[in-house]
Amino acid sequence: MDVTATPMETLLKRFQSFHPPTLKGTETAVDCESWLDDIEMLFESLAYTDERRMKLIGHQLQEVAKISYRKDKGAKFANLRQGQWNIEEYFAKFSSLLRFAPHVAGNDEAVADQFINGLNPDIFTLVNTGRPNTFSDTLIERKEQRLA
Repeated sequence: MDVTATPMETLLKRFQSFHPPTLKGTETAVDCESWLDDIEMLFESLAYTDERRMKLIGHQLQEVAKISYRKDKGAKFANLRQGQWNIEEYFAKFSSLLRFAPHVAGNDEAVADQFINGLNPDIFTLVNTGRPNTFSDTLIERKEQRLA
């Protein structure tokens, strides 16, 4: 075992050792259903959590399926709202989806706007009062408000 491997690399290597099926996105509906059944059966037998499944599923998508996956994640990012999550949970979800929105990720001000606009109304009002200019400033301001 490679002691320098990250936990994700180790997980991916183990998962790939079972030769999981791939999906191109050009298959028939029956083939897609079959792929889904096969991949779910593998996940079940490995007793993987939903979080692990989500991290691994993207590695099994190719061609059209991968493009659709990225578009879907980009849309989820664009529509992300805090909802029932606390700030830490919202931040974690926001950060994990940010990579699917390179047009936002490359601009710190756009990242801050997206994050703030997704906050619940009561927190949005608090944060927006002293409207930070960057995502980093947003996090610092939120942390200061929690400490106050």
